[in-house]
Amino acid sequence: MKQSITFLLLLFFSVTFGQDPAKSVSSEIMESIKSDVWVPFMESYDELDSQKIKTIHSQDIVRVLVHQNQVETGSTYLDNFAGFIESVKDKGDRIGISFAILTTAVDHTGTIAYQTGYYRFRSYGNGAKNPIFQGYGYFHVGLRKENGTWKIWLDSDNHTDITDEDFNNCEIIYEL
Repeated sequence: MKQSITFLLLLFFSVTFGQDPAKSVSSEIMESIKSDVWVPFMESYDELDSQKIKTIHSQDIVRVLVHQNQVETGSTYLDNFAGFIESVKDKGDRIGISFAILTTAVDHTGTIAYQTGYYRFRSYGNGAKNPIFQGYGYFHVGLRKENGTWKIWLDSDNHTDITDEDFNNCEIIYEL
């Protein structure tokens, strides 16, 4: 019995005190990711620019469609994504997207990052001032620097049921 208690105490202390505290990510890296990825992403939706959406992704992008049990990669995914934006443009509609960043992890070299967060998607009919559709998703992205610029190389998201208030209460929000 005494050995069991000693073992449990050792296990408790090693788990409790053996974990490193969360590392902070520099404001320079956060700003660089924002300007290389999130701002152009929002602009590509706002401007319906199918070529711009391609530039923020790595050419060997991996897109995980969790609820569809499907993975798309590379130019096939990028062409499909660009095609979506072109179809919105062809209908005369508009779309918008905003991001709320929840977590960011960066490797020791500062060239690979992983972010999670929410996005708010809005769709506007031809000439409509108010969205005809609005929804939220929870995303995971893997980012890496390619030739000095952050690119998305892994992307996965799911629909999530949050409110405007939930989204707006996040600490880091990117909107145009």
